[in-house]
Amino acid sequence: MFTISDDRITDAIVQAHRKGVRIRIITDNKKIHDHGSDIKELAAKGLQVRVDKTRSHMHHKFALFDGSRVLTGSYNWTRSAALFNHENVLVTDQPGIVQDYSREFEKLWKEMATYTFRREGNRGTALEE
Repeated sequence: MFTISDDRITDAIVQAHRKGVRIRIITDNKKIHDHGSDIKELAAKGLQVRVDKTRSHMHHKFALFDGSRVLTGSYNWTRSAALFNHENVLVTDQPGIVQDYSREFEKLWKEMATYTFRREGNRGTALEE
């Protein structure tokens, strides 16, 4: 996900994580440091986060659910997107589409750097694996 700054979405992600749902997040390395970004909080709470290692943006906006459903579209997971922007979201369980997005996610997961957040200051660290 390009960015996550809608606290309602972040709260739902954290609740699912606490219930034992496996959640992996891929995000843009520069958007982590934006005012209001919730990525540091998610990493600090133990969620697996990876970030791109390029100057370009990791601009994907999709989520996979249980390997059987995909959500995609222009929608950034921000309060502005929810309240003000013209956005689109598509949710599908069509197997071919889900498989294509799953392959892309796994490819990105392998390419990205692991992100960890330590509360000493306000910066996280992207670690190469």
